[in-house]
Amino acid sequence: MFEVLSDSPLFKGLEPSEIDLLINNTLHQVKQFSNKEVLGWSGERVEKAMILLEGKLLGEMIDFAGNSLKIEEIDPPQMVAAAFLYGPQSVFPVSLSALTDGKMLIIFRKDFTQMLSANQYVLSNYLNIISGKAQFLSRKITFLSFKTIREKIAYYLLQNLQPDSQVVIINQSQKAIAEMLGVARPSLARTIGEMVTDQVILWERNQVEIINLKSLKSITGK
Repeated sequence: MFEVLSDSPLFKGLEPSEIDLLINNTLHQVKQFSNKEVLGWSGERVEKAMILLEGKLLGEMIDFAGNSLKIEEIDPPQMVAAAFLYGPQSVFPVSLSALTDGKMLIIFRKDFTQMLSANQYVLSNYLNIISGKAQFLSRKITFLSFKTIREKIAYYLLQNLQPDSQVVIINQSQKAIAEMLGVARPSLARTIGEMVTDQVILWERNQVEIINLKSLKSITGK
C-alpha cells in the first residue's frame, strides 16, 4: 500500500505485507500538502503521529523579529515531531513548513498507541527514534550555546568528523550550512577564510581537511 514505509525507521524489521496489515488495521488518513504550506507552528499541540510519504519539510525556529534558524530538513519516510507526541509538553518545538508538495500519513495518538501495543518491533523502533531525537536536540542545544561563527564551524566539523579521519565530507552548500548555523553566508565565508589562513582547516568544495585538530578542538573549549 505504502511502499516507502518499507524504508521507514519505524517499520524496520517488518516485511511489506506486515506493514500493510498494520496500517490497514489502524485508523489513518493521508494528508496532501503544498509547497510553503505551514504544517505546524512552534507551541502548537502535537496530537497525531505523522510520517512523511512524499516531499520535503523544514523545521525552523523563528524569533519575534522574523529571523529564522534552520533546525533540520525532513525527508521521506521520516516521522515528524516523533519525540513530542507524548508527555505533558506535547507541542511542536519548532515551526514546520513544506519545501515541496507532498503527502503525509496521519495516525491520531490513540490509534498510534494501539499500533505500538500490537507490534513489539514497531514499539522498539519508536523508542529508538525518540531516543535519537533527544540526542539530536541535545547536540543542537550545545551548538546554540556557541556565540561566535568560528565556534559554530568548529563544532559542526568535530561533530561530523569520523574516528581516525582528518577529512569531513560536506554534502551541503555554504548557503545551506549558513542557514543551519544561523549566520549570514558572507560572514560564514569570511570566517572559513580566516580558519584556512590560520592553517586550522583546508576547506574545499565538498570536503574539509583538518590541518590542526588540536587548534580546532580548542576553539570549542575541548
